[in-house]
Amino acid sequence: MTLKQRLTDKALELGFEDVGFTTTEPLDLYIKEIESRPEMYQWVTDMGADLKQGAALSKNHPWAKSMVVLIINYYKKQFPPQLVGKFGRCYQIDDRIAQQDWVVSITNFLGFLGEEGVRFHRGEEIPARMSAARAGVATYGKNCFAYARKSIMGASWLLSVPILLDARIEPDEPSIEVGCPSWCKNACIAACPTGALYKPKKMNPLKCIAYNTYYAQGITPMELREPMGRWIYGCDRCQAVCPRNEPWMNQDLPENPPLIERAGDFQPEILLTMSQDHYENKVWPLMFYISKKNIGKWKMNAARALGNMGDDRYVPILAQALADNPDETVRGMCAWSLGRLGGSKAKASLESRLPNEDGLVEGEINLALAKI
Repeated sequence: MTLKQRLTDKALELGFEDVGFTTTEPLDLYIKEIESRPEMYQWVTDMGADLKQGAALSKNHPWAKSMVVLIINYYKKQFPPQLVGKFGRCYQIDDRIAQQDWVVSITNFLGFLGEEGVRFHRGEEIPARMSAARAGVATYGKNCFAYARKSIMGASWLLSVPILLDARIEPDEPSIEVGCPSWCKNACIAACPTGALYKPKKMNPLKCIAYNTYYAQGITPMELREPMGRWIYGCDRCQAVCPRNEPWMNQDLPENPPLIERAGDFQPEILLTMSQDHYENKVWPLMFYISKKNIGKWKMNAARALGNMGDDRYVPILAQALADNPDETVRGMCAWSLGRLGGSKAKASLESRLPNEDGLVEGEINLALAKI
């Protein structure tokens, strides 16, 4: 049995949906795409990352001779209704901190590589979706997501895990193509609330809801607040409306009791008023892209979501946060949400707080009062 077959068999035994192999040549198409729109990706450089460098596989790791890509299905169970539409599905089951489920499978696969005497490198800097397409296990959607080529009923509810190997393995046929049906009239682009998807295979990350809920600095831009709706962390709107995902989503999948049990910890009103202890022990271990030191980002997102719910029963909690939260972005968003909810109680709370504020919050209060 060849090494390729042994690795394939082991991956499937460990529960991966599919496995493919490719070369270690630089991912030139990915690099070209980044270079074509530098203004949209400067924030990545500012964070200390280099997208183009990550795609230069053989240049970074001259010892590597091939790459294996594993496919994980993260939608094997239902997601609690109270979390859907507020938190992207992939973040609800991220096991990297808890070191459970698919993280264990990856660890076991890496251990198997060691047993086979194969040197490897698994790095977060390697472009996962492009690697999966070049390894023949995924195609692209117009929404820029990777869709399973032969597994998960062709759905996009997947994670791609690229791993560089020092063993030379025959590559599989690439599938770098858009697999959307010809009859689909760009449902994902039409459904993108903020216009981040502006044409097939083109996405502006600066307008993406996911980016704005955990990476963007400062208070959320005014023009994005209402379109972002109830999303608090991440977004999968363009995947939820995609006809390629319908077969998988329409199944009668089992419930996820542990996630249902945790759902209460993530309700918007809880997040707006949560303690640092609640954040570090209940929220951050599952959704960790926001620093433990930046609880204000979570509270600002929660405040915006509450304003977009259109329910005036949230006026008192927003008014209280406007009065006592130390973070001006949180207070500013509470003011915006009070203006959006409107009514005499919201107006009174804004007017009573106005003499105590200046700068950003004062401006938000005045805009909210003008709206009411």
